[in-house]
Amino acid sequence: MESPAENPSKAAEYLKELNKIIETQQELLEKQKRRIDELEQQVAKLYHENACLQDEHHRHLATCRLQQG
Repeated sequence: MESPAENPSKAAEYLKELNKIIETQQELLEKQKRRIDELEQQVAKLYHENACLQDEHHRHLATCRLQQG
């Protein structure tokens, strides 16, 4: 069986294929990074929203206690 080193056109074909694979992987990584950024922004927004709701809830409970007392 002929090795790629013995057949330069085969070696060039393999390199082209490897470059295509690498390019595709890089595109996927970039897509994943963008998605992670989007999700991190969502988490930050939800974290802030949750903190506001907890604060509102505590104020409501305090108001209820004052009205009962």
